[in-house]
Amino acid sequence: MPVPLFSFLIKSLKFGQNYPRMVRWPIWLLALSLVGCRNEQQSGKLFELLKSSRTKVRFENRLQFDEAFNVYTYRNFYNGGGVALGDVDNDGLIDIYFSANMGSNRLYLNEGGFRFRDVTEKSGVGGTRAWSTGVTMADVNGDGLLDIYVCNSGDIKGDNKQNELFLNNGNGTFTEQAEAWGLADQGYSTHAAFFDYDRDGDLDCYLLNNSYQAIGSFNLRENIRAVRDPQGGDKLFRNDGARFTDVSEQAGIYGSVIGFGLGVTLGDVNLDGWTDIYVSNDFFERDYLYINRGDGTFSEELENICPISAPLPWGPTWPT
Repeated sequence: MPVPLFSFLIKSLKFGQNYPRMVRWPIWLLALSLVGCRNEQQSGKLFELLKSSRTKVRFENRLQFDEAFNVYTYRNFYNGGGVALGDVDNDGLIDIYFSANMGSNRLYLNEGGFRFRDVTEKSGVGGTRAWSTGVTMADVNGDGLLDIYVCNSGDIKGDNKQNELFLNNGNGTFTEQAEAWGLADQGYSTHAAFFDYDRDGDLDCYLLNNSYQAIGSFNLRENIRAVRDPQGGDKLFRNDGARFTDVSEQAGIYGSVIGFGLGVTLGDVNLDGWTDIYVSNDFFERDYLYINRGDGTFSEELENICPISAPLPWGPTWPT
């Protein structure tokens, strides 16, 4: 370890002793992480930045605000779009789908050697709705081909934020079928996760929505967590073969307007073989940890399993 870096580490450890434990740990962890970064740099690069001139990926999520539509009129103006990775043409290479807030979404096919080709127009997956957010690739209809589900939001006063489901036709094109499959939700969607929660062999859908209501308008003394809202709350959709059914209430999923969903993560928390759900909420609402009971219902157990959680989280990660 170089002398200047070693000296910095020692000083950081001494410096942290003057602070309470909750402040001391971040200081020490920062110092140790810098040492780790230095060691990685000495052993060689882990990643290499590839220019768009080589990859041919030229997507940009450009935003333009005006007096009517900006971060003051739409709270999530700068939350960004989404990215999904998957092999949509079954050639063994990972393709890329980008969602855009104020422009066309883009699909890039991987041609090998880190070179991609924009096939958005040919494939028909650019999208027609306002303000796309999260995007997920999953074999929704179980035909062995990856489909694309796009969450939309942002259209505050209008009716142009239904989510879109692009079913893979297997010939380089997709057909939008969200309405037919019961997934054209009109909430302020952030993201969606597909998984087989009831283990019947097909993929169900957890839809993460964000609240449309202004933060200052809530009565924080009133607990409305159990009061469902058609646009502001999360939803669980069961795959019934050719259409999805909203089973949120009977499954024990909260769907309140105070659910400011920012991230959803799936994993078997209690190692019982059933997939559980962790939802990260913004602002004053706490997170949700749904434990799968294995009978089609969930039990929200965050405060029992994890009594201390981070405020304003964007999403957890579980090792697999």
